[in-house]
Amino acid sequence: MSFDIAFLGTGSGYPTPFRGASCMALRLDGDVYLIDCGECSQTQIMKYKSIRPGRVTKIFITHLHGDHLFGLPGLLCTISMAYKSSNDVAECIEKEDMNLPNNAIEIYGPLGLRRFIRETLSLSHSVLAFQYVVHELVPVKVGNWHSKEPDWEIEHKATSPLHFNEMKTGRAIFYDPIHRGWLISKDKNITVMAGQLRHRIPAFGYVFTEPSKPGKLDGKKLAEAGVPRGPLFGKVKNGEAITLDNGTVINPNDYIGPDQPGRKVAILQDTCDSWGALDICHNCDVMVHEATNENAHIKQCVENGHSTPSMAAEFASAAGASTLILTHFSQRYKDKNLHENMDNDSLVVDTLAAEATENFSGTVVNAYDGLIYPVSRRML
Repeated sequence: MSFDIAFLGTGSGYPTPFRGASCMALRLDGDVYLIDCGECSQTQIMKYKSIRPGRVTKIFITHLHGDHLFGLPGLLCTISMAYKSSNDVAECIEKEDMNLPNNAIEIYGPLGLRRFIRETLSLSHSVLAFQYVVHELVPVKVGNWHSKEPDWEIEHKATSPLHFNEMKTGRAIFYDPIHRGWLISKDKNITVMAGQLRHRIPAFGYVFTEPSKPGKLDGKKLAEAGVPRGPLFGKVKNGEAITLDNGTVINPNDYIGPDQPGRKVAILQDTCDSWGALDICHNCDVMVHEATNENAHIKQCVENGHSTPSMAAEFASAAGASTLILTHFSQRYKDKNLHENMDNDSLVVDTLAAEATENFSGTVVNAYDGLIYPVSRRML
């Protein structure tokens, strides 16, 4: 299964002509999982053409600050308008840039997200060409990560009537002590977990994990044991013990290598303390972590609920991540991939990656708008 991350907006606070507000996408074969949708995200999608909007099946919002959320109603309407502009539904679905989902788009995020989407779509009289469903994560009281007591004091329930396109099957998702996080979804291709982060408002990081693959069959060793190639090879590959004509029993564990762990990606946006999500981030292949300001500005950074490169690197090291990708940069930092006419006094984003390497021995990458990063399977 193909698996990569498309970065559509890597800036903090607000979009600029050079760097969009927070938005990225996991591309898993034909499906697209969108993580955050800041203002102008639909413009970034059209600009970089790295995803087809109609391929989006799930949307994950990390928290309810505008630079991670304000683009969502517009994106939903943009998809819908493109769909309704065609007189022939079949023709529309066949277009390269518009393959609308057959099922409802599933949207996940903190408590209050359902109300935001319902009110914005209802007040603007927006009618979509598809259905959507919102699942809300109920945060725990911050300050004592171990209490795991649901925090209802910040409750923002949607009490108005359902929007025309909203399905009423949305769930409230609570902390699951067995999984040490919020279990969001699990199918044969991917498991999605969430962990709570410390920020100015309730915020969550998301972890996406493939299932393990069976180990590789040692065909040469099996043939040397007298097993003829053909159906018997398949039985051993499927974990079935076989008995040869001479009475020899072939145990599949002796001829199949160890399971290959599935690829694992952790995405941690706005946070000044990621440690509440450590349990679900262990041994991730790629960790995407915010690094809003350089280390010299750590005091102001933490006061605003954000991280520096060293903070991100320390957490990535503790989690055993292979690759650390920094994102959510203050717009003051310029990037040679995006900006022109950089002078010697420019604050450059390369400084942030350099600071992260002091606390992290793996690969460090600075994200930039338009970057597509393939997720490789970890070598055993």
